[in-house]
Amino acid sequence: MRRIQLKTFFLVSLIILDICGLILAFQSAFWTRFFSAVFIRWFPPIKGIPNPALYQHFLLTLLPVYVLVFFYLGLYRDMLSSAYDEFVQVTKAVLLCSLVATAMTFSIRGVEYSRLVIGLWALYSVAFLYLLREFDKFLFRKIKSRAEGPHHVLVIGKGKVLDAIREMMPKQPFVETSFIESIPDAGVLEHHLRKHKTSEVVFVQSGLPSLAILEASRVCENMQVECKVVPDILEMRRGEIIVDGFCGLPTFQIKSVSLHGSNYLVKRGFDIIVSLGVVSVLFLPLLLISVLISLDSPGPVLFSQDRMGLLGRKFKLYKFRTMVVDADTHIDKLKHLSDRSGPVFKMKDDPRVTRVGNWLRRFSLDEIPQIMNVLKGDMSLVGPRPQVLWEAAHYDDHAKKRLRIMPGITGLWQVSGRAALSYEEMINLDIFYLENWSLGLDLKIILRTLPAIFNREGAY
Repeated sequence: MRRIQLKTFFLVSLIILDICGLILAFQSAFWTRFFSAVFIRWFPPIKGIPNPALYQHFLLTLLPVYVLVFFYLGLYRDMLSSAYDEFVQVTKAVLLCSLVATAMTFSIRGVEYSRLVIGLWALYSVAFLYLLREFDKFLFRKIKSRAEGPHHVLVIGKGKVLDAIREMMPKQPFVETSFIESIPDAGVLEHHLRKHKTSEVVFVQSGLPSLAILEASRVCENMQVECKVVPDILEMRRGEIIVDGFCGLPTFQIKSVSLHGSNYLVKRGFDIIVSLGVVSVLFLPLLLISVLISLDSPGPVLFSQDRMGLLGRKFKLYKFRTMVVDADTHIDKLKHLSDRSGPVFKMKDDPRVTRVGNWLRRFSLDEIPQIMNVLKGDMSLVGPRPQVLWEAAHYDDHAKKRLRIMPGITGLWQVSGRAALSYEEMINLDIFYLENWSLGLDLKIILRTLPAIFNREGAY
């Protein structure tokens, strides 16, 4: 009962804080637009300062809509999500609500609301809601830990999915996990759940008898312990499953892993908008880098090379030149010194790298010209790295899956260790990305790219 009360208390507190954050963000946006001297200097209110009461009524109309959208998008579902996941969820919810608010301004006749107020409201809302939610979750986790102890999860099963869970669990600071390979008898399981104060049981179905899972789930139900099952078909094709129906029966549909239709249009639109913003902001730094490359060594500023892209199509990839001009002629002599196994070449202290090139590679600044590839449609901001042709020629059927999606400037393995990862880990992370793509995942990877760059692990 205490667990239910804690969850209810946290849910109520989260809703109240969200409403407070939205009100504070709205008032801040209104003040910034019409009373901030710095803002007014750039965007003067030509039509004068409106009656604040009109905006307050607009706010009161929108608050229930925002809360309903937050419920719909699952912002009150996961109380243990990471800070990255929280930021992505809040950003998506606020952007969707801002579109709703903008649409409502067109439908209200006789009153004209400032679009700048709505835009500023969105920016302030993301900041205020994120900070308030993280603070609330921090307090909730502390209270829950004192009242119940840590969130303990029992994982039962074996196989690749279990190995993946073992790797991910250390990244969950508020979760303790124990593992057993087979389902014990009802009495033994009940004793284990009571002894460890288990909050959740996860069955990895591969190799586990269905009847045993059903019996164990009854034990969990009687003890009010959450019970989840990972289907064994996910062992073979994780992320490619859609829950569907056939003749009234639930079925798993195996979907195509390539992006298409509306998902492709969303990803492409996101790429274009962000790329144009990056070019406008980094124009002067890019000009400075070009000058430094020219002064450091003879040769062109940009380096282009044929790479393997979407569905095996070749394209010219652009980078800042970080090596001597005739670097490709020396690669055959250096292949045996590669620091990575598999059909890829990566070498620390590569003698072909210039002084400026070493610095550019250390912080991945040499990759920035690939924004041109993104605008041309050869690449995306996020995706598997485009491979050199001779490396791609050695792909097996498993590795060829990564060619079903547009290559990217950054990707999942770049923010998970970069060149420090093995060839197999790199391929598995790329395939996990294309099987589980979402705009939220793209945003999360982009947010994690800068810390990964400055951490400099595996960067050479």
